[in-house]
Amino acid sequence: MKMILVTFVLSAFAITLLSFNQTFDLKASVKRGKTVYETNCMSCHMPDGTGLEGTFPPLEKSKRLADKNRLIKVILQGMKGPIKVNGVDYDSQMAPVSLTDKEVSDVLNYVRNSWGNKYPAVLPKDIQPGLKAPSKGYQKF
Repeated sequence: MKMILVTFVLSAFAITLLSFNQTFDLKASVKRGKTVYETNCMSCHMPDGTGLEGTFPPLEKSKRLADKNRLIKVILQGMKGPIKVNGVDYDSQMAPVSLTDKEVSDVLNYVRNSWGNKYPAVLPKDIQPGLKAPSKGYQKF
């Protein structure tokens, strides 16, 4: 009887673990992220991510996209102050954008994997911890 109970508990535990071990679909996230980008970001950063030199920084081929925690803060909390992107100085402000964790994940995956960028996926579960994590060079709006 004890053996049957142990087997049942272990089986239930294994099934629970397997149900939570779903892989993240980066391709689908990027596709959804394009819509979020077009709605919230494109007017400043342009359809092709080139920005507007001296006013709105480019997102294409940008090493500044490597720090996902900094990007999470920029999107959800905004930013101000001088930055240098691809050798060009910018000193403007970006207001915070009101998005869900999934939308932030999706738009970051789109931006970080478009226009010559290639970075690992940002999962929705990364967003809230990213807001609390330290980020070098981040200046809140």
